[in-house]
Amino acid sequence: MRLENSARNVKTAWILQLVHILCQFATRTVIIKVLTIEYVGLSGLFSNVLTMLSLAELGIGEAIVFSLYGPIARDERRVISSIMKFYQKVYIFVGIFIAAVGYLLTPYIGFFIKDMPENIPDLDLVYLLFVANSAISYFFSYKATFITANQNNYLVVLNEGITEIIMVITQIAALVMTKNYIIYLIIGVIFVFIRNVTITAIANHKYPYLKERSSEKIPKEIFNSIKKNTGAMVLHKIGSIVVFATDNLIISKFVGLVSVGLYTNYCVITNAVTVFINKLFTGIAASVGNLAVEADTDKQERIFNNMAFLNFWLYVFSCCCLFNLLNPFIEVLWLGEKFLFGKAIVLTIVVKIYITGMRSSVQTFKNAKGLYWQNKFMPIGESIINIVASVILVKYMGVMGVLLGTIISSILTCVWIEPRVLYKYGFKKSPKSYYLRYIKYFAVFAVIMAITYYCNSLIRDDNLMTFVVKCCISGILPNILMILFYHKTDEYAYVKQAVLKALKIKR
Repeated sequence: MRLENSARNVKTAWILQLVHILCQFATRTVIIKVLTIEYVGLSGLFSNVLTMLSLAELGIGEAIVFSLYGPIARDERRVISSIMKFYQKVYIFVGIFIAAVGYLLTPYIGFFIKDMPENIPDLDLVYLLFVANSAISYFFSYKATFITANQNNYLVVLNEGITEIIMVITQIAALVMTKNYIIYLIIGVIFVFIRNVTITAIANHKYPYLKERSSEKIPKEIFNSIKKNTGAMVLHKIGSIVVFATDNLIISKFVGLVSVGLYTNYCVITNAVTVFINKLFTGIAASVGNLAVEADTDKQERIFNNMAFLNFWLYVFSCCCLFNLLNPFIEVLWLGEKFLFGKAIVLTIVVKIYITGMRSSVQTFKNAKGLYWQNKFMPIGESIINIVASVILVKYMGVMGVLLGTIISSILTCVWIEPRVLYKYGFKKSPKSYYLRYIKYFAVFAVIMAITYYCNSLIRDDNLMTFVVKCCISGILPNILMILFYHKTDEYAYVKQAVLKALKIKR
């Protein structure tokens, strides 16, 4: 049942992610063509500011999700209702807090922009609409989390996909007809509200007991667990936000809004790929949580090794494609040569994606086992290193310096600390075997990247025909090499069997 639920969630998430990718490209292209690249940079900047404000959530969402796995497995509905009531109160407070603080920051928003754009009117109103979009998302989204915890994440992504399609069509039509970015943003706020209302209705229909009024308080042991894990997640939240939500802020402050726009163009593509992969781990997260409750540690470790291998394969394939196809795609099929970064920056982007992406399997198992507290101080060190390295390097290397700051901070902290916590407290053994495997994986990654790049470099011109040829090389060669390297391993056999079985599931 766990495999079937995971397969259904993952397949639905992947299909809807393709829809999301198309929507992102459509809206960004129209904004650049109808307005200017500065609007794209502004969107990236304000999104990062709002991500910083999301620190108010304190990581309590993850802690509450973990607390739900046990009661859901035991079908303890009164306990579930008490947890969800608490969750609702917390998220309403967070939404109000973000709206209030976001509003108070309005006079200071220009601090993050090196050269204030003169061609963007009503800058404060644009920012406030971003604030409204972020705040509203908290008022109803807690029930979507419950659906995910029940291994039915496909319902959440299906709802998001349908509303996004309608939203994007409406936004593009409005932007083409009016050339007014304010109207575009207002439509976005309206659809965020609609999306959250519909997922709440779906949750209430599928789990009617969530609508029942309950005066029962959360059991003391569960509340204490939430409080303890939240205390650790605050620090994790800080680290996550500082590392992944400050890039655009630093680039905007030290390099400029146009560079933010160029970088976010690359991020649209890279995020589409990484989110596509992350949908896999989101889809199996609830099943892993169930596994952590019901299975012994030896079985958990075997499943983890298989998931880590799948994680590795997906990022080897993705990074090879991204490194060789990003610039040709932007130049030939999308925006043109003037929107390109150099090869060195593209390589840095790809290495950052690989190092960050290789954490996915570890984080999925660590979070499912509730191991937040054991590495609570790691994000603080990661944040400090990231900020210091990025600010220093951006002055000498521009955008690439900011990306290197993230890579450096990850290598010096989470790359080795997170697996250590999982193995020591989750599997009750030394992480040495994982470290050796990680080093071997990186060496194989470098070799496959080099071979794939060399084969692509033999094709000199960039046009539609050569882009198709590069797609074939980048898509096929890494997989052939991975099969040659690993076809005799247990992990390969397990992943092959699981994928084939999942593809045969009709439900």
